[in-house]
Amino acid sequence: MTTEESVRPTLLEMLRANASDLRGAAGELPDVAAEVKQLLAADVQLGVAEMRESAARAGSAAAIAGAAAVIADIGLFFAFATLMFLLATAVDIWLAALITTLVAFGIAFVVYRTAMSRFKDVTPTPKRAVEALGKDMSWLRAQMKSSGT
Repeated sequence: MTTEESVRPTLLEMLRANASDLRGAAGELPDVAAEVKQLLAADVQLGVAEMRESAARAGSAAAIAGAAAVIADIGLFFAFATLMFLLATAVDIWLAALITTLVAFGIAFVVYRTAMSRFKDVTPTPKRAVEALGKDMSWLRAQMKSSGT
């Protein structure tokens, strides 16, 4: 046996020396688990709130898109009325009907573009909740590393 082997502590001696550290780390586990549970619950609540907000924005955009569809229907009616007046007579009444048709389609186009721009703002992913969850996981990793040393 060399002098190095006789100086090195055995596994049993190492366990005895670190027993208090192990007991301390084991005592902290319930606290860490409770904190992680609270953080995850808060992240879930944030995600639910974000999804509700996103759904409300989608509902608003859908209502505007519905209005655009109704106005487009009115415009279609005026298009047929214009064609009817055009075929019936060649007087100024058909020109008025044509202008009305163009105005109705113009309004429908503006409302449609407004709806589409609002749909672009709707995101199905709860970004803040995902970000908070990532921060919580980083915190948990840091806690695990600090308790492991």
